[in-house]
Amino acid sequence: MNLFIYHIYSFECIQCQITTVYEKYTLLFDFLGIVLTILIIIIAIWGERFRQFWNKPKIKISLDEPRFNTTNSGIKGWYYLIRISNVKKSSPANNVRLLLTRVQKKGPDGNWREKNFSGPTQVMWQWPEISPLYATVGPDERATFGFILEDTTEFKLQLYWFPNNLDKVIPPNEPTRLIFKAVSDTAESNILIIEIAWDGKWLEGILEIQEHCILKEVTA
Repeated sequence: MNLFIYHIYSFECIQCQITTVYEKYTLLFDFLGIVLTILIIIIAIWGERFRQFWNKPKIKISLDEPRFNTTNSGIKGWYYLIRISNVKKSSPANNVRLLLTRVQKKGPDGNWREKNFSGPTQVMWQWPEISPLYATVGPDERATFGFILEDTTEFKLQLYWFPNNLDKVIPPNEPTRLIFKAVSDTAESNILIIEIAWDGKWLEGILEIQEHCILKEVTA
């Protein structure tokens, strides 16, 4: 009799274990079904935003090497450029423009002071005659933010338009910081700060001019 009861008890334990395992798997499948349903809803609602995020271009701007050139009237000059790069070449950045967003001047105390103007304002592309105002950046593009010409004593900014309260030139011995940012329809670049110090002396050689007109990237 006791042996019969033992077998019945063992059978009930096994059945209980099977039921418990079945319930666990049932709960697991129910949970996975809920998660899958939520994912389908998320994709349906925000799928396009996710796609745009992963395909979003990544714009980077940096100070480029200066270019020596001669104008149509035969005047020699040094032209200072910013390189606009798109790290994700497979995702072109549309309607890109390089903006001068801020200007700072060094005060008598050595501190940098904000020079407010009605901006931002767009920097001119390297070849404005053949470049659209808003460019598509897949390969690198360049913009000319300033230049100095032979027999002049001013660093001239190169912009498509100048607000009335923005000086068009940087005089010699007046250290200045220009702050830039590139923007497109879907992305913005890093902030680029370029510090300019020029003593007013113009020279044709690259090594010589770099001793008198010093441009460098700086951190805020």
